[in-house]
Amino acid sequence: MDKLGEKVSYFRRSKGLTIKELAENICDDSTIYRLEKGKQLPRIEILNDICMKLEIPLKALFPFNAEVQKLKKLCREFTYTEDYLALELVLEECNKVKEELSSTFSKKEFKKHIDWHKSILLHKKENKLDDALNILKSLVNLENCTSELDINILNSTGLIYLSYNNVDDAYNIYKVIYRKIKTQHFLEDPTLLPRVGYNLANCMYRLKLYDESLKVCQEILYYIESNQLIYSLGEIYHMIGMLSKKKGNYTESKEAFNNAIIIFTLNKNETNLNRAKLDLSYLNVLLKDH
Repeated sequence: MDKLGEKVSYFRRSKGLTIKELAENICDDSTIYRLEKGKQLPRIEILNDICMKLEIPLKALFPFNAEVQKLKKLCREFTYTEDYLALELVLEECNKVKEELSSTFSKKEFKKHIDWHKSILLHKKENKLDDALNILKSLVNLENCTSELDINILNSTGLIYLSYNNVDDAYNIYKVIYRKIKTQHFLEDPTLLPRVGYNLANCMYRLKLYDESLKVCQEILYYIESNQLIYSLGEIYHMIGMLSKKKGNYTESKEAFNNAIIIFTLNKNETNLNRAKLDLSYLNVLLKDH
């Protein structure tokens, strides 16, 4: 525990903060003092808040494990490409590596990561929505959500609600976690904001909150361009096309659909490409009638 305390002390001093300043709105001064002296390990929620104030990822406080990071990256990759057979195999390897971790905290967090992806398999591969939702609810709730992992888990929870066509509950989740992400100065995964933001905009669209949805889309578009990302760019342009069409801005809608088609073509995303082409064809029919 003393190494953890030394790291907190190092990052605190690097930021030019006193113990009192670091503890403000997080915990009492003595908790930080005992943590830095290696005499106390605070709750995970407190450690998350400390890391947010220090603008460092939580993993910076714990021993780096290259194997764990590699497996997490593979989980993310296979989830994105919807290669669920490969994801199952990776999770088997994750369970083996988890048992070899020496840090109790690291083992607990990695198990949480594994259970999250198990729920994704139940949702996407086996269509067992209730089982998937029960796992996710056991991992985190909206009130104590602090880490990127927690936000990812809640993002998946919202997707299950959308699968139930329960847009209201999904919207209640996304508006909270989107606000939380925007207040964080450091994101280990830069795709988190566009992923959550797109789901929020989608909920707003389905609830006919078109102006609010368009505002979120513009925020995400700015973020993507500022951070030189392409993740979710096609989906955002497609959503802007749908919103502009609803508002009667057909020229802007056509431009957005065409941008989405270009990106989906480059990404070889056939499903979304066909959807964007179909929506553009419907728009062209409207344009002929005007």
